[in-house]
Amino acid sequence: MSLAARSQSPAGFDASPDIGAESTVESGLIAEDGVTRDVVAVARRVAESDVTVMLTGESGVGKEVFARFIHQHSSRRRHPFVALNCAAIPDTLLEATLFGHEKGAFTGAGDARAGKFEQAEGGTLLLDEVTEMPLGLQAKLLRVLQEREVERLGAAGGRRIDVRVIATSNRDLRKAVTDGVLREDLYYRLNVFPLHVPPLRDRRGDILPLARCLLRRHVGAGRVLPEPTQAAAERLAAHAWPGNVRELDNVMQRALVLQRGNVIGLDDIRLEDGAPAAPAAAGVSELGSALRVSESELILDALRAERGRKKAAAERLGISPRTLRYKLARLREMGFAVP
Repeated sequence: MSLAARSQSPAGFDASPDIGAESTVESGLIAEDGVTRDVVAVARRVAESDVTVMLTGESGVGKEVFARFIHQHSSRRRHPFVALNCAAIPDTLLEATLFGHEKGAFTGAGDARAGKFEQAEGGTLLLDEVTEMPLGLQAKLLRVLQEREVERLGAAGGRRIDVRVIATSNRDLRKAVTDGVLREDLYYRLNVFPLHVPPLRDRRGDILPLARCLLRRHVGAGRVLPEPTQAAAERLAAHAWPGNVRELDNVMQRALVLQRGNVIGLDDIRLEDGAPAAPAAAGVSELGSALRVSESELILDALRAERGRKKAAAERLGISPRTLRYKLARLREMGFAVP
């Protein structure tokens, strides 16, 4: 699952759209939270160049969506966007899939076939989870990136290519190099412009808009789009989402099975343990607690409890300091007295 959505959705706990949010119609992603908007702004700048990009982030955060965003906003947008999941293809087939092969190159190669590099000519090639690629194949990939030339299996010579490469990984890249999972020379070749996609728990302003967009995606034709109740919305905002957007998508599909009428209630929100979602415990440890009147009160309570120490307040709320700074700025704009 990705950050992708097909239409604009409102942000936060109210139904009013955020005019400053990234347009999902234009970009294919949700960027209601300030943290996500910062990443989108950088991605848009990166798209204007032709540098190799390394997207990192936890599984399910939407790295492929950002890769598509970069392609769509680049000068290569009229050419192919080709994605290859390096973890999903057996090692024995990955080389032929990536580089292509000539007829008779190996048993079963009845026809010549272009590899992913050739298929992406003029456009963008996404190497998804590139750190899962075998080390021997990493060496061959490095050569292609250096020489800008690909050689099919069984071919007598190479072919020049014009392809932009974007790679993704859910690993700590430095640790992957240290552990011998990723070649250091390939690390430097791929990591020309690193871009990190934050986990969903660090961009909570995206949760409800994403939930609505996922609901819209799964609602059948002619069916009214159900709206989460206040309690359901607050429960969604309070969850840690270890599975990120993929987990949120699963929860929304369950909710559509269980809901009645035109609303999704708290009992329709079933998290990974399969039980109905209970209201969050009182206190400020979970942002958006269903027992609190509003997110604003939770933030202000946390600041008071931590005597204005923003880092400690962010930890208490379970969000990043950067997200807290953005939300405090929004509270000041709304006229709240922020300690």
